[in-house]
Amino acid sequence: MNRKTFIYSFLLGTGGVFTHGLNITAMNTSKGEILVKMIYNNTGSANGLKNAWGLSAWIDDAGDITLFDTGGDPELLEHNLSELGLDASKINRIIISHDHWDHNGGIQRVLSMLRKPTDLYIVGKHREEYEEKYPEAKVAGIEKPAKITGHIWTTGALSTSYKGNALHEQSVIITNQDAMLLLTGCSHPGIVKIAERALEIHPDKRLELVTGGFHLMRAPKKEVEKISGELMDLGISRIAPSHCTGDRSIKIFRENWGDRFIEMNLGDTAVFHHTREVRISH
Repeated sequence: MNRKTFIYSFLLGTGGVFTHGLNITAMNTSKGEILVKMIYNNTGSANGLKNAWGLSAWIDDAGDITLFDTGGDPELLEHNLSELGLDASKINRIIISHDHWDHNGGIQRVLSMLRKPTDLYIVGKHREEYEEKYPEAKVAGIEKPAKITGHIWTTGALSTSYKGNALHEQSVIITNQDAMLLLTGCSHPGIVKIAERALEIHPDKRLELVTGGFHLMRAPKKEVEKISGELMDLGISRIAPSHCTGDRSIKIFRENWGDRFIEMNLGDTAVFHHTREVRISH
């Protein structure tokens, strides 16, 4: 696809680069860097991409592809992949944050586009259910924090309740030499609890960026401000809430965090480096 795109870069401390509206094909990942692209989200917009409730992120670790969540609409997910020039057959693994339609709705469509069986990482509670539903996948049930591959970790399953039912959710941690990026699906167990878990797993690393859904759509202003302060107290460098965070809560975070607030919405890309070196693409 040939379309012109304006790129705006933001320095993430010494850990990476953030770009708005970047076509992934315009930035070739090389050894030593990880690209995280938001390919499905209900916040933001980008030329040619379709916006809908849900979340999915494409993670490219120098050609090793991980898909985090699959959005809710399989046709829309496939459209966005095609529009971005992304080859789904290259996906090596899928990580699902939790068992909700807006995060697992595209699994079957993605599996149908793969040329080989792929690993499907889900919270352990649903392992048998997913094995029956997706026999073409190699299902792994996640309970505890674990290294998935290279620089990608899972926080392990964190438990909470949702509408009276038990819910378990995992998030993704991407690490480099001395920092990490935390990518969440909905943060049902609490964004502070998830961030604390990441810091417990990697106490020697700073939390450079927290992005994804914070699940604060209906949270009172005082609660959001309290959560914002608690995240600051954890020493997080940047935050980029989207998806189920809610417009009002996003506005509060933007006001409280100032230039430490980043937009990471549909079509946006973060480039995270394995070392402290930063490369900015224009």
